[in-house]
Amino acid sequence: MLDIKEYVDIKEHCTFKVGGQFRYFTIVSSIEELPELYEFAKEKNLPVHILGGGSNMVFPDGVLEKVVAHINFEGFEIIEDTENYTDIKIGAGENWDSVVARTVSMNLSGIEALSAIPGTTGATPVQNVGAYGQEVKDTILSVEVFDSRDQSMKILTNKDCKFGYRDSIFKGEARGIYVIVSIIFRLSKKSPTIPNYPGVKKYFFENNVNNPTLVEIREAIIAIRKNKLPDPKEVFNVGSFFKNPIVEKRIGLNLAERYSDLKIFPAPSVMQNEVEIQLVKISAGFLVEASGLKGKNFGAVSTYENNALVLVNNGIATRFDVIDAKDEIIKTVYDKFGITLETEPEFV
Repeated sequence: MLDIKEYVDIKEHCTFKVGGQFRYFTIVSSIEELPELYEFAKEKNLPVHILGGGSNMVFPDGVLEKVVAHINFEGFEIIEDTENYTDIKIGAGENWDSVVARTVSMNLSGIEALSAIPGTTGATPVQNVGAYGQEVKDTILSVEVFDSRDQSMKILTNKDCKFGYRDSIFKGEARGIYVIVSIIFRLSKKSPTIPNYPGVKKYFFENNVNNPTLVEIREAIIAIRKNKLPDPKEVFNVGSFFKNPIVEKRIGLNLAERYSDLKIFPAPSVMQNEVEIQLVKISAGFLVEASGLKGKNFGAVSTYENNALVLVNNGIATRFDVIDAKDEIIKTVYDKFGITLETEPEFV
């Protein structure tokens, strides 16, 4: 039997500490409770909103007229263990960083660069979470979901999930349809390599480490993130607020010639009118900082002093404060570079 509460403070369930109240809120701990959740929502004529750790959400200031369900499915089960890899089925409610720590302790590689990312495991395929050269799509075999349309369980393959850069089917055509229950990851037993990311390579070079262990890679990632990203428990934020723009290669190279500190990375090319267009990914953080906005105070919201890509709630921010700051940053960057930034967190 679900314990459904009314008018619950949103700020207690999101790391940005922005928002008013959930009209209804409950915690779902088993698959058997999902039909009851949707039946209740149907009776109230309200949509269901699935919530993980609330670390990538910007909520409204008033009452959110939805039935919000925090998913708490547990589980960590080895499905297959071979000489080269191990497949592990992990419950959607498991704390993501705890999962990374556990797999690293098992000497399994593939998600070690995703250390210290807040939130639950079930949220990772939604956003196709990535950092320091790794993305979860590269290790996900399948995602088990509850289909709210016919209340059946389904298995989505990696291909079914339509993963893209910070994107998936769960943010697009299947938005609001599926509840992620568990995920099967395939992790490697091969010797780990230093993530192909400038900051990580620099870290190991400065520490004179050529062949780090998985534990050392995880420790390095945590140290780098701690310096660049504030702890949301201490400084209210949702991590990186803007996606790294993907632009035509000629635009990226032109910018790199003008700004020697700008890092560009390869991106998959696209076909346009039967012509292949080469693309590159460029640093959104650099664009914001080069626009003079690093550490800028917009009032209730500011950009983090150590990382221009992070917006910080100074303690009393409303959704409108966040939108005003976001819009000013996007306009300033566009006026200087002609590039339109896109937000990473979800505006509910």
